[in-house]
Amino acid sequence: MAAWLVAPAARAQPAPAASAPAASTPAGSARDTAVKAAFLYKFASFVEWPPGTFATATQPLVIGVMGNDGVASDLEQVVQGRTVDGRPLVVRRLPDNSTAIAGVHVLFIGSRRDARLKDAINAAAGPVLIVTEQPGALAVGSVLNFVEDEGHVRFAASLLSADARKLKLSARLLAVAQDVEGRAR
Repeated sequence: MAAWLVAPAARAQPAPAASAPAASTPAGSARDTAVKAAFLYKFASFVEWPPGTFATATQPLVIGVMGNDGVASDLEQVVQGRTVDGRPLVVRRLPDNSTAIAGVHVLFIGSRRDARLKDAINAAAGPVLIVTEQPGALAVGSVLNFVEDEGHVRFAASLLSADARKLKLSARLLAVAQDVEGRAR
């Protein structure tokens, strides 16, 4: 895995809390949530949004998180004081039952039932980088999907979903993806 994707996770990883309840990180271990948060921060650097997505050159890049409080908490720590392409980063926690999601540029959707996943993806219209953590998510419109591979967090990408959302994923990002759906062979 490329160092540019892994290094922030080491800095962002919280110290393990022996007394923390298992329910505090329902979608994985504390290490997994820290790694996913670091990936979410880094992904934004490797996406080109269409012209007009941002009203001004300094408008914040907003990362919405739905359904995984552990990732949201870790992401808030990771992005504190950081920018992407000169834009400040903002983390917005979204309720699980959101039916219309506006004002986010990256949307992370934690694990959920298949029907609810599709509803959540469809609730985010326009050029939004949809990132999920569920098998089969690329087939229902996710652009990037976290997968576990031999105990490591990796990701897969869908060029078809990125194109449908008018997003361009950089070759550097695709080079480290575990799988890229829609790539010419």
